[in-house]
Amino acid sequence: MWQVRAVVFAPNEVEELKEITEEAMGLFDSAQQARLLRYYRKEDTFRSLMGRLLPQLLLKEQGIARAAMKFGVTRAGKPYMARLPEAIGYSITHDNGVVGMAFASGPDLNPDPPDYKVGVDVMKLHLPKRHNFRGFVEVFTEQLTAEELAVLLPSPGISEEEGLSRFYSIWALKEAYSKAIGIGLGLEFKRISYDVVNRTVRIDGVVPAGWEFTRFELTIDVPTGTESYVGFAVRYAPDLVQRPGRVLHAEQPSEWLQITHARDFLRQALDEFKVD
Repeated sequence: MWQVRAVVFAPNEVEELKEITEEAMGLFDSAQQARLLRYYRKEDTFRSLMGRLLPQLLLKEQGIARAAMKFGVTRAGKPYMARLPEAIGYSITHDNGVVGMAFASGPDLNPDPPDYKVGVDVMKLHLPKRHNFRGFVEVFTEQLTAEELAVLLPSPGISEEEGLSRFYSIWALKEAYSKAIGIGLGLEFKRISYDVVNRTVRIDGVVPAGWEFTRFELTIDVPTGTESYVGFAVRYAPDLVQRPGRVLHAEQPSEWLQITHARDFLRQALDEFKVD
């Protein structure tokens, strides 16, 4: 199985969901709760809670009791699931009102234990305050290739909305790929080049054989209107990839991209784990 699951919420809902959040916190022991509560902002604790429950619910679906769930971390800091009857590779991401998990198992997973080459990243489309779009892009010049800068700052120009979509798509792909190979911040992003217009990817100037890149979008209703997000899920699956270097676009939602509201997600977790 190869899938992305996303939990979504509006910023104001963190306080509205306080009661069920505290109930869900009770699923963890005191040491785990302390780690969840170390954040200064309630939103960060909320996102961390979702990020811990997502892989646990996945394992529960596999018939694994919560007490038997084991997680490890590679030397580079990438988390993985340990001691499973069937291997699962996964990756967690979060930004503002989205917490997501990409995972692969069975024939969709490459034989590369323990962490496997699976990565995901999601980003909210927004322009930081006190920035125009050109100035914002120029801040990241050292991490962008000449080809990427050409599609972000073309002549004639593009709309700010399209520019933000292109920029965050590029950045999310770079982040997801770096997570997939287990390097994270240690990877020089300029080595990755994503041609948004032609939907092609190159690593060190070469088409990355065996890699699959899937772009997806999310929209969340908030009190002021809507928030738009773009994400990328990346995996290494040499026996499955038919068109290496080509970017796939996922429908929203679909069997591959499952979206759940935080309230429903927390209720599901409580229902699933109340007897464990």
